Amino acid sequence: MEFHVRYNSKQSRELWIIASAVAIVAAMLVWQFWLHGRPDDGARAGGADANNPARAGHVADAGPGGGRQADSNTPGGLGATKAPADANAEITLLQGIDAATAVKMVADGEKLLAERKKAEGRAMLSKALLSGKLGEATANTVRAKLEALADEMIFSREVFDGDPYTAQYTFLQGEVLARVERKLSLHVPTQILLKINRIGAGKDIRYGQAFKVIYGPFHAIVDKGDFNMDIFLHRDGFDPAFVKRLRVGLGKNGSTPVGMWRVKLGNKLVHAPWNPPPNAEEHRAIAWGQPGYPLGKMGYWIGLEGMDAATRAQEGSGGYGIHGTNDASSIGRASSLGCIRLADADIELVFFVLYEKWSTVRVRP
Repeated sequence: MEFHVRYNSKQSRELWIIASAVAIVAAMLVWQFWLHGRPDDGARAGGADANNPARAGHVADAGPGGGRQADSNTPGGLGATKAPADANAEITLLQGIDAATAVKMVADGEKLLAERKKAEGRAMLSKALLSGKLGEATANTVRAKLEALADEMIFSREVFDGDPYTAQYTFLQGEVLARVERKLSLHVPTQILLKINRIGAGKDIRYGQAFKVIYGPFHAIVDKGDFNMDIFLHRDGFDPAFVKRLRVGLGKNGSTPVGMWRVKLGNKLVHAPWNPPPNAEEHRAIAWGQPGYPLGKMGYWIGLEGMDAATRAQEGSGGYGIHGTNDASSIGRASSLGCIRLADADIELVFFVLYEKWSTVRVRP
Protein backbone atom coordinates (compact mmCIF):
# COMPACT_ATOMS: atom_id res chain seq x y z
CA MET A 1 0.00 0.00 0.00
CA GLU A 2 2.81 2.40 0.89
CA PHE A 3 4.66 1.51 -2.36
CA HIS A 4 1.49 2.23 -4.37
CA VAL A 5 1.16 5.72 -2.93
CA ARG A 6 4.81 6.60 -3.69
CA TYR A 7 4.37 5.37 -7.25
CA ASN A 8 1.39 7.74 -7.83
CA SER A 9 3.30 10.72 -6.42
CA LYS A 10 6.24 10.08 -8.72
CA GLN A 11 3.93 9.67 -11.69
CA SER A 12 2.19 12.99 -10.90
CA ARG A 13 5.51 14.81 -10.78
CA GLU A 14 6.50 13.38 -14.16
CA LEU A 15 3.16 14.36 -15.69
CA TRP A 16 3.54 17.86 -14.26
CA ILE A 17 7.02 18.20 -15.83
CA ILE A 18 5.71 17.04 -19.22
CA ALA A 19 2.74 19.40 -19.07
CA SER A 20 5.02 22.30 -18.18
CA ALA A 21 7.30 21.53 -21.12
CA VAL A 22 4.34 21.40 -23.48
CA ALA A 23 3.08 24.74 -22.17
CA ILE A 24 6.50 26.36 -22.70
CA VAL A 25 6.72 25.07 -26.27
CA ALA A 26 3.17 26.29 -26.98
CA ALA A 27 3.98 29.73 -25.58
CA MET A 28 7.08 29.93 -27.80
CA LEU A 29 5.02 29.01 -30.87
CA VAL A 30 2.43 31.67 -30.06
CA TRP A 31 5.20 34.24 -29.60
CA GLN A 32 6.74 33.34 -32.96
CA PHE A 33 3.29 33.52 -34.60
CA TRP A 34 2.68 37.09 -33.45
CA LEU A 35 6.30 38.17 -33.95
CA HIS A 36 6.45 37.17 -37.59
CA GLY A 37 2.80 37.61 -38.55
CA ARG A 38 -0.08 35.39 -39.50
CA PRO A 39 -0.26 33.30 -42.67
CA ASP A 40 -1.13 35.36 -45.72
CA ASP A 41 -4.74 35.86 -46.77
CA GLY A 42 -4.34 33.63 -49.80
CA ALA A 43 -3.24 30.65 -47.68
CA ARG A 44 -6.09 31.18 -45.20
CA ALA A 45 -8.72 31.54 -47.88
CA GLY A 46 -8.69 28.18 -49.49
CA GLY A 47 -5.31 26.59 -49.94
CA ALA A 48 -3.61 29.03 -52.30
CA ASP A 49 0.10 28.26 -52.59
CA ALA A 50 1.95 30.80 -50.44
CA ASN A 51 4.93 30.61 -52.81
CA ASN A 52 2.84 31.46 -55.88
CA PRO A 53 3.42 35.11 -56.95
CA ALA A 54 -0.16 35.32 -58.24
CA ARG A 55 -1.79 33.87 -55.14
CA ALA A 56 -5.25 35.03 -54.18
CA GLY A 57 -5.46 38.36 -52.42
CA HIS A 58 -2.24 39.63 -53.91
CA VAL A 59 -1.43 41.91 -56.80
CA ALA A 60 1.38 41.09 -59.18
CA ASP A 61 2.87 42.56 -62.31
CA ALA A 62 2.47 40.30 -65.30
CA GLY A 63 4.26 40.21 -68.60
CA PRO A 64 7.91 39.71 -69.54
CA GLY A 65 10.36 39.72 -66.69
CA GLY A 66 8.01 38.23 -64.22
CA GLY A 67 6.59 39.86 -61.32
CA ARG A 68 6.96 42.32 -58.61
CA GLN A 69 4.35 41.33 -56.07
CA ALA A 70 2.90 43.16 -53.11
CA ASP A 71 0.55 42.28 -50.31
CA SER A 72 -2.28 44.78 -50.52
CA ASN A 73 -2.43 44.95 -46.72
CA THR A 74 1.22 45.90 -46.29
CA PRO A 75 1.82 49.55 -45.38
CA GLY A 76 3.79 51.14 -48.17
CA GLY A 77 2.82 48.42 -50.63
CA LEU A 78 0.95 48.95 -53.88
CA GLY A 79 -2.32 49.26 -52.01
CA ALA A 80 -1.15 51.71 -49.36
CA THR A 81 -3.44 54.67 -48.86
CA LYS A 82 -1.88 58.12 -49.14
CA ALA A 83 -3.19 61.62 -49.28
CA PRO A 84 -4.25 62.49 -52.83
CA ALA A 85 -1.38 63.81 -54.90
CA ASP A 86 -1.60 67.29 -56.33
CA ALA A 87 -1.63 66.19 -59.95
CA ASN A 88 -2.07 69.71 -61.25
CA ALA A 89 0.95 70.94 -59.29
CA GLU A 90 2.91 68.31 -61.21
CA ILE A 91 1.55 69.63 -64.50
CA THR A 92 2.45 73.19 -63.48
CA LEU A 93 6.03 72.07 -62.89
CA LEU A 94 6.11 70.43 -66.31
CA GLN A 95 4.96 73.68 -67.90
CA GLY A 96 8.21 75.24 -66.70
CA ILE A 97 10.14 73.06 -69.17
CA ASP A 98 11.52 74.97 -72.15
CA ALA A 99 10.74 73.98 -75.74
CA ALA A 100 14.20 72.54 -76.46
CA THR A 101 13.99 70.26 -73.42
CA ALA A 102 10.49 69.13 -74.42
CA VAL A 103 11.70 68.20 -77.92
CA LYS A 104 14.61 66.25 -76.46
CA MET A 105 12.20 64.42 -74.16
CA VAL A 106 10.23 63.34 -77.24
CA ALA A 107 13.39 61.92 -78.81
CA ASP A 108 14.27 60.14 -75.56
CA GLY A 109 10.75 58.76 -75.28
CA GLU A 110 10.82 57.43 -78.84
CA LYS A 111 14.13 55.73 -78.12
CA LEU A 112 12.74 54.05 -75.01
CA LEU A 113 9.75 52.79 -76.96
CA ALA A 114 12.05 51.42 -79.65
CA GLU A 115 13.85 49.53 -76.87
CA ARG A 116 10.47 48.08 -75.82
CA LYS A 117 10.52 50.04 -72.55
CA LYS A 118 6.93 51.07 -72.91
CA ALA A 119 6.23 52.40 -69.42
CA GLU A 120 9.36 54.55 -69.43
CA GLY A 121 8.74 55.77 -72.98
CA ARG A 122 5.14 56.64 -72.16
CA ALA A 123 6.26 58.64 -69.12
CA MET A 124 8.77 60.66 -71.13
CA LEU A 125 6.34 61.40 -73.95
CA SER A 126 3.58 62.32 -71.47
CA LYS A 127 5.79 64.83 -69.71
CA ALA A 128 6.81 66.38 -73.02
CA LEU A 129 3.18 66.67 -74.16
CA LEU A 130 1.82 67.97 -70.86
CA SER A 131 4.52 70.64 -70.76
CA GLY A 132 2.60 72.45 -73.51
CA LYS A 133 5.88 73.40 -75.21
CA LEU A 134 5.67 71.18 -78.28
CA GLY A 135 4.76 72.55 -81.68
CA GLU A 136 1.32 71.63 -82.98
CA ALA A 137 2.46 68.98 -85.45
CA THR A 138 4.77 67.29 -82.93
CA ALA A 139 2.14 67.48 -80.20
CA ASN A 140 -0.46 65.83 -82.44
CA THR A 141 1.96 63.00 -83.30
CA VAL A 142 2.92 62.44 -79.66
CA ARG A 143 -0.72 62.59 -78.52
CA ALA A 144 -1.80 59.97 -81.06
CA LYS A 145 1.03 57.68 -79.94
CA LEU A 146 0.10 58.09 -76.26
CA GLU A 147 -3.58 57.41 -76.94
CA ALA A 148 -2.58 54.20 -78.72
CA LEU A 149 -0.38 53.26 -75.75
CA ALA A 150 -3.29 53.91 -73.38
CA ASP A 151 -5.51 51.58 -75.40
CA GLU A 152 -2.78 48.94 -75.29
CA MET A 153 -1.50 49.33 -71.72
CA ILE A 154 -4.41 50.78 -69.71
CA PHE A 155 -7.65 49.82 -71.45
CA SER A 156 -6.74 46.28 -72.50
CA ARG A 157 -6.66 43.14 -70.37
CA GLU A 158 -2.88 42.87 -70.65
CA VAL A 159 -0.54 43.96 -67.84
CA PHE A 160 2.89 45.20 -68.91
CA ASP A 161 6.01 44.71 -66.84
CA GLY A 162 7.14 47.88 -65.09
CA ASP A 163 3.86 49.75 -65.52
CA PRO A 164 3.15 51.57 -62.23
CA TYR A 165 -0.50 52.10 -63.19
CA THR A 166 -1.64 48.51 -63.68
CA ALA A 167 -1.32 45.14 -61.98
CA GLN A 168 -3.05 41.79 -61.80
CA TYR A 169 -5.12 40.84 -58.75
CA THR A 170 -6.48 37.42 -57.79
CA PHE A 171 -9.75 37.42 -55.87
CA LEU A 172 -10.13 35.89 -52.42
CA GLN A 173 -13.07 33.72 -51.45
CA GLY A 174 -16.13 35.88 -50.95
CA GLU A 175 -14.52 39.16 -52.07
CA VAL A 176 -16.49 41.68 -54.09
CA LEU A 177 -15.08 44.22 -56.50
CA ALA A 178 -16.06 47.32 -54.51
CA ARG A 179 -14.22 45.96 -51.49
CA VAL A 180 -11.12 45.16 -53.53
CA GLU A 181 -11.12 48.67 -55.04
CA ARG A 182 -11.10 50.15 -51.53
CA LYS A 183 -8.59 47.64 -50.16
CA LEU A 184 -6.08 48.38 -52.90
CA SER A 185 -6.81 52.15 -52.82
CA LEU A 186 -7.20 52.14 -56.60
CA HIS A 187 -9.25 55.36 -56.74
CA VAL A 188 -10.87 54.40 -60.03
CA PRO A 189 -14.56 53.56 -60.58
CA THR A 190 -15.42 49.88 -60.78
CA GLN A 191 -17.15 50.43 -64.16
CA ILE A 192 -13.84 50.87 -65.98
CA LEU A 193 -12.34 47.81 -64.28
CA LEU A 194 -15.26 45.64 -65.36
CA LYS A 195 -15.07 47.01 -68.89
CA ILE A 196 -11.37 46.31 -69.44
CA ASN A 197 -11.73 42.82 -67.93
CA ARG A 198 -14.76 42.18 -70.19
CA ILE A 199 -17.01 41.28 -67.29
CA GLY A 200 -20.62 42.36 -67.28
CA ALA A 201 -21.12 42.78 -63.53
CA GLY A 202 -19.22 42.39 -60.29
CA LYS A 203 -21.34 39.39 -59.30
CA ASP A 204 -19.79 37.46 -62.21
CA ILE A 205 -16.30 37.53 -60.63
CA ARG A 206 -15.24 34.22 -59.07
CA TYR A 207 -12.77 33.20 -56.37
CA GLY A 208 -9.25 32.80 -57.75
CA GLN A 209 -10.04 34.80 -60.87
CA ALA A 210 -7.19 36.90 -62.29
CA PHE A 211 -8.32 40.48 -62.72
CA LYS A 212 -6.50 43.53 -64.10
CA VAL A 213 -6.61 46.62 -61.88
CA ILE A 214 -5.71 50.25 -62.55
CA TYR A 215 -4.07 52.49 -59.98
CA GLY A 216 -5.53 55.98 -60.23
CA PRO A 217 -6.87 58.49 -59.97
CA PHE A 218 -7.55 59.87 -63.43
CA HIS A 219 -7.65 63.67 -63.81
CA ALA A 220 -8.82 66.10 -66.48
CA ILE A 221 -7.64 69.44 -67.84
CA VAL A 222 -10.10 71.54 -69.86
CA ASP A 223 -8.75 74.29 -72.12
CA LYS A 224 -11.45 76.83 -72.85
CA GLY A 225 -9.47 78.38 -75.70
CA ASP A 226 -9.51 75.25 -77.86
CA PHE A 227 -12.49 73.31 -76.38
CA ASN A 228 -10.41 70.27 -75.46
CA MET A 229 -10.37 67.99 -72.41
CA ASP A 230 -7.19 66.03 -71.70
CA ILE A 231 -7.45 62.93 -69.48
CA PHE A 232 -4.37 61.64 -67.68
CA LEU A 233 -3.39 59.31 -64.85
CA HIS A 234 -1.34 60.53 -61.93
CA ARG A 235 -0.33 58.45 -58.94
CA ASP A 236 1.75 59.97 -56.16
CA GLY A 237 5.45 59.37 -56.74
CA PHE A 238 5.12 58.48 -60.44
CA ASP A 239 5.19 60.41 -63.69
CA PRO A 240 1.79 61.29 -65.18
CA ALA A 241 0.51 59.18 -68.06
CA PHE A 242 -1.49 60.94 -70.77
CA VAL A 243 -4.56 58.92 -71.78
CA LYS A 244 -6.98 60.74 -74.10
CA ARG A 245 -8.04 64.07 -75.66
CA LEU A 246 -11.75 64.77 -76.09
CA ARG A 247 -13.70 67.67 -77.56
CA VAL A 248 -16.05 69.57 -75.25
CA GLY A 249 -18.74 72.21 -75.34
CA LEU A 250 -18.54 75.07 -72.82
CA GLY A 251 -20.60 77.90 -71.38
CA LYS A 252 -21.61 80.83 -73.53
CA ASN A 253 -20.32 84.27 -72.62
CA GLY A 254 -17.45 82.73 -70.68
CA SER A 255 -19.81 81.19 -68.12
CA THR A 256 -17.69 78.07 -67.47
CA PRO A 257 -15.60 79.15 -64.44
CA VAL A 258 -11.81 78.93 -64.67
CA GLY A 259 -10.03 77.22 -61.80
CA MET A 260 -9.67 73.94 -59.94
CA TRP A 261 -12.55 71.55 -59.37
CA ARG A 262 -12.89 68.01 -58.12
CA VAL A 263 -15.57 65.39 -58.59
CA LYS A 264 -18.16 65.85 -55.87
CA LEU A 265 -18.84 62.96 -53.52
CA GLY A 266 -22.22 61.35 -54.16
CA ASN A 267 -22.86 63.45 -57.26
CA LYS A 268 -22.11 61.07 -60.12
CA LEU A 269 -25.44 60.01 -61.59
CA VAL A 270 -26.84 57.92 -64.44
CA HIS A 271 -30.26 58.97 -65.77
CA ALA A 272 -29.80 62.21 -63.86
CA PRO A 273 -32.79 64.58 -63.81
CA TRP A 274 -32.12 67.93 -65.45
CA ASN A 275 -32.61 70.79 -63.04
CA PRO A 276 -32.08 74.03 -64.95
CA PRO A 277 -29.76 76.64 -63.40
CA PRO A 278 -31.04 80.12 -62.52
CA ASN A 279 -29.79 81.56 -65.84
CA ALA A 280 -31.81 79.08 -67.93
CA GLU A 281 -34.75 80.29 -70.01
CA GLU A 282 -36.72 77.15 -69.13
CA HIS A 283 -37.17 76.54 -65.38
CA ARG A 284 -38.99 73.23 -65.62
CA ALA A 285 -37.12 70.17 -64.33
CA ILE A 286 -37.07 67.31 -66.84
CA ALA A 287 -36.64 63.64 -65.94
CA TRP A 288 -34.54 61.26 -68.02
CA GLY A 289 -36.52 59.84 -70.91
CA GLN A 290 -39.01 62.71 -71.03
CA PRO A 291 -39.44 65.02 -74.06
CA GLY A 292 -36.90 67.83 -74.09
CA TYR A 293 -34.41 65.99 -71.85
CA PRO A 294 -31.01 67.57 -72.71
CA LEU A 295 -28.34 65.39 -71.00
CA GLY A 296 -27.79 62.77 -73.67
CA LYS A 297 -28.83 59.18 -74.19
CA MET A 298 -27.81 57.81 -70.76
CA GLY A 299 -28.10 61.00 -68.75
CA TYR A 300 -24.58 60.88 -67.29
CA TRP A 301 -23.89 63.66 -64.80
CA ILE A 302 -20.58 64.30 -62.97
CA GLY A 303 -21.05 66.98 -60.32
CA LEU A 304 -18.12 69.26 -59.50
CA GLU A 305 -17.18 71.17 -56.36
CA GLY A 306 -14.75 74.07 -56.15
CA MET A 307 -11.24 73.63 -54.77
CA ASP A 308 -9.97 77.22 -54.91
CA ALA A 309 -11.39 80.64 -54.07
CA ALA A 310 -12.53 81.32 -57.64
CA THR A 311 -14.42 78.06 -58.14
CA ARG A 312 -15.91 77.95 -54.63
CA ALA A 313 -17.30 81.44 -55.20
CA GLN A 314 -19.10 80.17 -58.32
CA GLU A 315 -20.85 77.24 -56.66
CA GLY A 316 -23.53 79.46 -55.15
CA SER A 317 -24.76 80.46 -58.60
CA GLY A 318 -25.82 76.93 -59.45
CA GLY A 319 -24.34 73.46 -59.72
CA TYR A 320 -21.56 72.91 -62.24
CA GLY A 321 -20.74 69.58 -63.76
CA ILE A 322 -19.78 67.48 -66.76
CA HIS A 323 -22.58 65.84 -68.72
CA GLY A 324 -23.70 64.43 -72.04
CA THR A 325 -25.81 66.33 -74.54
CA ASN A 326 -28.45 65.76 -77.18
CA ASP A 327 -27.06 68.65 -79.19
CA ALA A 328 -23.99 67.29 -80.95
CA SER A 329 -23.49 70.64 -82.72
CA SER A 330 -22.71 72.29 -79.35
CA ILE A 331 -19.45 70.35 -79.00
CA GLY A 332 -16.53 72.63 -79.82
CA ARG A 333 -18.62 75.74 -79.15
CA ALA A 334 -19.50 78.05 -76.25
CA SER A 335 -23.25 77.46 -76.08
CA SER A 336 -24.03 75.76 -72.74
CA LEU A 337 -25.30 77.40 -69.57
CA GLY A 338 -21.88 76.97 -67.95
CA CYS A 339 -21.37 73.21 -67.64
CA ILE A 340 -18.89 71.10 -69.61
CA ARG A 341 -20.59 69.06 -72.33
CA LEU A 342 -19.34 65.89 -74.00
CA ALA A 343 -20.76 63.93 -76.92
CA ASP A 344 -22.46 60.63 -76.10
CA ALA A 345 -19.50 58.78 -77.61
CA ASP A 346 -17.16 60.38 -75.02
CA ILE A 347 -19.14 61.04 -71.84
CA GLU A 348 -19.24 57.36 -70.84
CA LEU A 349 -15.43 57.11 -70.78
CA VAL A 350 -15.15 60.24 -68.62
CA PHE A 351 -17.90 58.98 -66.30
CA PHE A 352 -16.15 55.61 -66.00
CA VAL A 353 -12.71 57.01 -65.11
CA LEU A 354 -13.27 60.07 -62.89
CA TYR A 355 -13.43 59.15 -59.19
CA GLU A 356 -15.34 61.01 -56.50
CA LYS A 357 -13.25 63.28 -54.23
CA TRP A 358 -9.95 62.20 -55.84
CA SER A 359 -10.22 63.14 -59.52
CA THR A 360 -9.63 66.81 -60.29
CA VAL A 361 -10.80 68.89 -63.24
CA ARG A 362 -8.77 71.98 -63.98
CA VAL A 363 -10.38 74.55 -66.29
CA ARG A 364 -7.84 76.81 -67.99
CA PRO A 365 -8.53 80.03 -69.94
